[in-house]
Amino acid sequence: MRPLPALLLAGILLAAGADAPADKDTPAAAQPRFQDGPVDPARLPKLPWHMANLWWDIPETEDFESLDIDIRVKGEADPAKINLYIAPIGIGQLNATNFYGGIQTNIGGYGVSPDSPAGAYHKGKGGIFSRWGNKDLDTSFVRPAANGLIEAAGYEGDFASGRRPYAWTEGTYTYSLRKLSYEKDKDGKEWTWVGAFVSDKSKGDFTFISSLKFPGRTLRFWGRHSAFIEIYGGKKVDIAALPALEIAIGHPRVNGKPADIRRLSLVHPQRGPVSPPIMDGALSPDGSEVVFHLRNRLLADQKPQQVLIERKPGPNPEGK
Repeated sequence: MRPLPALLLAGILLAAGADAPADKDTPAAAQPRFQDGPVDPARLPKLPWHMANLWWDIPETEDFESLDIDIRVKGEADPAKINLYIAPIGIGQLNATNFYGGIQTNIGGYGVSPDSPAGAYHKGKGGIFSRWGNKDLDTSFVRPAANGLIEAAGYEGDFASGRRPYAWTEGTYTYSLRKLSYEKDKDGKEWTWVGAFVSDKSKGDFTFISSLKFPGRTLRFWGRHSAFIEIYGGKKVDIAALPALEIAIGHPRVNGKPADIRRLSLVHPQRGPVSPPIMDGALSPDGSEVVFHLRNRLLADQKPQQVLIERKPGPNPEGK
């Protein structure tokens, strides 16, 4: 995905992480309002469209080693017709460094070898792993695949990113992070490399996407997790022609174990990268995943926020 000015990091955090609608803070005229019926292109917000965001509240992990999130796709997302980003990591933090990752119908970037895809910026289906930082970020923070793509810039905040072609289609996949290796730079500063991988559960593969450098030797994973599904820029969107897609995102597994979920919220942003109401979502009957449906019409009854899981605190055994 070529990051757009509208998708600033602060906008992602506001839109995905808000626990209440933004109406009280945002003038009514600035908030798009839709109803079921014919779509007026002049009233649609600019891309990207964050159609749905998830936020889990989980315990912090002091010594991070791995993260795994399952993605299930039913239906076909044609790269020639839609720029779709399924981000099982919408925003994460390792040692207070923000990152995200997932699969896209059209990855972007610049080649690192003759094996990298050539041509226009967007180059078909693949995986992506990006992190943010300060103005010292450059491509030295990325170790791409031999046929991968790479980018470091400042037009979406300061970020460094690796991408790799991966021909995902209908099926079930796992997006994974793994703590890989440690190093010290010439100034004695400690760094840890973290790799992103995608696996197809029907094939049992484990495909490396890219690795990124994070500060520190021991990594602390924050006490939250997020995911989002987005239509991003580069193609004109005709809502009536959108594909019929079912997309499910499973709960995070940290260091090989299911996260202890204290709260899970589904948010349809009312500020930041907003979207027309074209996606609905609900917890699956067995509670193992959140299932979304992309619609080719505007939904009339979309709620800005739903709490899907909430674990009430139990009684204090000491009576305090």
